[in-house]
Formats: sequence, C-alpha cells, structure tokens
Amino acid sequence: MKSSLLGEQAQECLTGLKNAVTDILQALPGKLEQPRDVYKTLGIDRMIGWNIFKLHELDDCFLSVRHIPRKAAFKGFLRAASRQGVVDSLLSAAEKNFNLFEDLVELHAGDRPSMEMMLLAYSDEGSSQASLDHRKLAFTGNRFLYGLETRTRLTISLFEPTDSPTDWKLTLLKGSFGLRRNRPDIPWFYVRPRVFTEFEGQPHSPVSKPLVKPENGNKLPYYTPFCNCSLPSITSSGRFVESVEEIFPLETGNAGLMDLVFAEIIDLDGFVMDEDSSTSAKVITPCHLAVMDIIVPSSFAGNSEFSPRVVSSILEESDAYNEQLIDLSRSILPIEPGFEIKPTIEQNTLDGVENYGEIVEDLFKRRDLNPLNYTTIRSFVHFPVIPSNLDITWKPNTKN
Repeated sequence: MKSSLLGEQAQECLTGLKNAVTDILQALPGKLEQPRDVYKTLGIDRMIGWNIFKLHELDDCFLSVRHIPRKAAFKGFLRAASRQGVVDSLLSAAEKNFNLFEDLVELHAGDRPSMEMMLLAYSDEGSSQASLDHRKLAFTGNRFLYGLETRTRLTISLFEPTDSPTDWKLTLLKGSFGLRRNRPDIPWFYVRPRVFTEFEGQPHSPVSKPLVKPENGNKLPYYTPFCNCSLPSITSSGRFVESVEEIFPLETGNAGLMDLVFAEIIDLDGFVMDEDSSTSAKVITPCHLAVMDIIVPSSFAGNSEFSPRVVSSILEESDAYNEQLIDLSRSILPIEPGFEIKPTIEQNTLDGVENYGEIVEDLFKRRDLNPLNYTTIRSFVHFPVIPSNLDITWKPNTKN
C-alpha cells in the first residue's frame, strides 16, 4: 500500500467497517449468498442492499469505499437488521465504525466524492477505473471549453529505410475522424511535426512535402482522398503552429461531422533507428480515442523493445531528452495505454475509422512499399487528458 497518513487511517477504518457489516450479515437468518438475499431478508431498497453486500464481499477495502451507503441509508440498514434480531453489540460496532469513516471524510476530504477519488488511488483496480471515469468527466467539460471534439484521433508514422543507415524517410499521417464543432466559430490548429535530438536543446521543423499534391492553393498537407469536407486554409502562422480560423462546414454537432486528414513526407537526416529513440503524438483535441501507429520494417521491429507511455504536457521543449523529467511528468497521469504489435497486413482495423485499411493500403502504394515487410506497433488510450503526449520509446533488444 502507498504510505501516507490518510492511507493508514483509511485502511484501518474501512477494514473495521467491512468486518462490522460482515458480522451483521452473518447474524441474519438464512444464507446471504448474493445481493438480493440481503435486500429481501431485510426489506430494504435494492441499491442499498446491493451496496451493503458489495461492502461485505470486496477484499480491497479501498475499492469498497464506493459502496458505503449515506448516513440515513446506513441507519436504515441497522434498524432493519435490529428487526431481524441482530444483537445490539453488533449494531453498535457497525455504527461506531461508520461514524469513524464519516469523521475521516470530514478530516481529509470534506465530502464523499472527494474521499472516493482520493482513496481509489490506493487501489490498483480502483485507480484504473477512477482514471477512466475522471478522464470521461474531463472530456465532457473540455468538449465545451475547447468547442471541438473528435471520435478518433489517429497518428501514423511510417518509417522507410533508405540506402544510408543514417537517413530515413518518414511518412506522417495525422487525422481527426468524426471531428465536430460543439460551439460555432471555434478556431482550430494544425501543429507541424517537430524533431528532437539529444544533441540539440530545441526542436526543429524538418524539411517535408505533402504526400498528395496540394489543390486550390492549399498550404496545408491535406490527405485529400480521406477528407470529407471543404478544406480550411491558414490564417496565421507561428513557429510550429498553423492557425486554421474556420472549420467547414459551419454546422455544429453531428450535422457537421468531418474527417480531416493530413499526410506529409519528412526527410530524417542523421537519424539512426536502432538507437534509443521515441516518437510521440500530441493530443490537443478532446477525443473518445487517441491512437498512434508506428509502422517499421519487420526486421527492425524484431530486434527492438518498444514501450508505450502517456506523458503530461508540463515539460519545456528543451526537456525532451531528460528521462528523469519525462518519467516524472509521466507519473502525473494515472494512465496505462493499450499496446499491441502486429504484422501490418493484419493490423487493418481501427474503431472510429471505417476506412483505416484503405488508408494504410494507399500509404504503401504511394510510397511504393510492400506491407508484407512491415510491422505495426500500436499504442492507444480512451478519453486521453488534453493536452498530453501519446509516446512510444524503443531500444535495441539485448536478448537477441
């Protein structure tokens, strides 16, 4: 258990309350093997009976905090148990432990929801579920505050070797699928790719060209075969960010759903793939699912170890290669991203992107590459915190 005064006091208090409730249930007539046995025997509300049974059943005391009834409901449970003949000593012990829990809430949190949030962090299972629940809450708020949301945010990085071991081609795709406005006249931003090296304190924008020849004077690298809306143009520029003032169509909500996809080819000069490296995708739009696919030659994938992570965006750009700071910022977000490695020809579907297989097929066709020779490393997270970075690191596999 993580060590703290709250953790120690809560473990003692919650264990005492759980044991007191268990003693009462065991003193009731008949066998209580499932929640309905509790509320039928006592004649109490179904939800209260269910929570009482879960409080008794769970081994993880910190996870049980979600199932402690409110004061009036718990007193109703005690009165119902008394009517069934449970002795006063057991009822008094349960009431005493319940009051100790209420005192703990007042001391450390002030309210039940805050206490639940704090104590679930002490439970591995509870922390994971709490992380997802609160990311969903953050998504609900951010979809209004940012004025935008997207179903799936996809980044594909296709690494293509050249004749030189220190020069690679990178085809970078960034797509928002099911993008919509939640408020009218909301600006949107295109973030240009950046390259970091351990020898430079600041990132730089690499030389790149659009995968698809631009049309109608567009300055952004739209992947037009997979865009389904009128394409906005640049209204202002910064060092790494191009501001897109208008998103078309003008409708908000599902009436104006869009797929906006970008793809460009980047020259990676002086880049050695089989050294310790990483690539990341910044998440700046509230989304249901963020996915990053790295597609590499299978020979390289077989000789490397890959690790996914989600890193909070509190670092300065000059901290990009400070592993201690990266680990610290990573630990702030209680998120374990999903991770899988498959041959590229088998990794042909993605939730929220119906034409994912067609996109990958088109990428390989335009680059004149054989997907049979490539492997896809996928990292993903549902309802990611924004802004944050979905990141994959790799290093040579020392076991080979």
